[in-house]
Amino acid sequence: MRKLTFEDGYEAAKLIARGVDLPKLQRIYEVLKKALECFKEEGDEREFMLGFVEGLGEISKLREDIARIVNVAKSMGITVEINIKYGEEV
Repeated sequence: MRKLTFEDGYEAAKLIARGVDLPKLQRIYEVLKKALECFKEEGDEREFMLGFVEGLGEISKLREDIARIVNVAKSMGITVEINIKYGEEV
């Protein structure tokens, strides 16, 4: 049986983020961040949860930053379209 890793948690976060809007993503992040406190001892589950929480937090922050940029552009009369793809870095 394969051990859960930080990277597995991060990948799970990307999968969740694909189908969730920003407010829900932020709420999921907050709930899981609090749940992470349950995993006091080192282990696979804790590593997975660390990756999951960090991934959700980074994706949430990225989406928030993008929304801010789009709103600033909109206020200047500029239309901006941004497509986010959660995949491997090139």
